[in-house]
Amino acid sequence: PEEARPTMIGFEEEVPQALKIYMAILMPLLIVGMIQSAVRGELFNFKQQVKFYMSYHMEPVNVLIHVIFVPTLLYTALGVLAATSPIMPGFPAFLDYSLLFGAIYAGYYFVMGSKVSVSFGIGASLLVIAALVCVQSFPVSINTYALVHVVSWLVQFYGHGVHEGRAPALLTNLSQALLMAPLFVLFETLTFFGWKKSLHEELKNGAIKMKQEAVQKGKQSKKDS
Repeated sequence: PEEARPTMIGFEEEVPQALKIYMAILMPLLIVGMIQSAVRGELFNFKQQVKFYMSYHMEPVNVLIHVIFVPTLLYTALGVLAATSPIMPGFPAFLDYSLLFGAIYAGYYFVMGSKVSVSFGIGASLLVIAALVCVQSFPVSINTYALVHVVSWLVQFYGHGVHEGRAPALLTNLSQALLMAPLFVLFETLTFFGWKKSLHEELKNGAIKMKQEAVQKGKQSKKDS
């Protein structure tokens, strides 16, 4: 008989309690943050979103760390969510929370990426779909997903603390950072190989200015206090 995969939503013992709580909190925060960004008119503003995220990722080593470990964060998050029960009782096993999470990211990346080019939007969304198919088709131990996920976070915090010298973007805007991180990594990777170099330079200049303004604001706040 086919071995049943471990589930999360049913609070089975196979999945650590802390991991369940983490994922249960992450989804609502992501959705609420998207709503807040939409109200402010920023949700689908590609340039503004990239400049914000880029302003926290200017140092080359820290950028490289994110290029490597942001994809592992997204993949392992999908892997953990693929270990959930179906969204509704009686639904097929593959209709779990990884599908909902992946659909949000794929749809968002298609819309955002298409503001640069349709091919970029399609490519970004297809990468998310490919990751979703992989975690559904080739599941691994939930503990493996958890270990890689935690290590990915720790390495990125190291990059910010040691190399960037600035707190991660998620401490300023959690949902915006979570949404933009994988798209930023794809954009950085493609522009490194010569794609849209002028756009990258424009956004980098804007990010530098945004960072300078934030530093000045921080200094002013210290003086006022």
